[in-house]
Amino acid sequence: MKNGYGFDRLSRDALIASAAFSLLGVLLWRGTAGMILCAVSTLLMGLILFRTLSADTRRRQDELIGYEAIVNSIKGFFSRIFGGFSKKGAGADASGAGQAKDPAYKYFKCPDCGREYRAPRGKGKIRVTCRQCGKQFEKKV
Repeated sequence: MKNGYGFDRLSRDALIASAAFSLLGVLLWRGTAGMILCAVSTLLMGLILFRTLSADTRRRQDELIGYEAIVNSIKGFFSRIFGGFSKKGAGADASGAGQAKDPAYKYFKCPDCGREYRAPRGKGKIRVTCRQCGKQFEKKV
């Protein structure tokens, strides 16, 4: 246990899936599907136990990175499908206008090209060089 990898996001999500499969397996116990679901739940619990007690932290981290990449791609897929509807209705454009702004920052635009910038409030007068057009200007934040 001393050198074990421990519990991470992959283990947590596998535990949630295992509990769901176990519950479905108990509800469908009389059929073959219930037994299969309980077997999958047991295998997931074995995987969680193996990952948690494993001393090979590099491989466990690589597994976690791969898992998070898959999860992020799935999230991106669904946000492209369902996120597009709300943006079209709100009138947001590609520059990110229409998004909620953090009150801890002062937002301002370049006087030449209109690119939007932000700076933490309370910093006083700052000099900004626009990344898009190269114009230098001062702003009080």
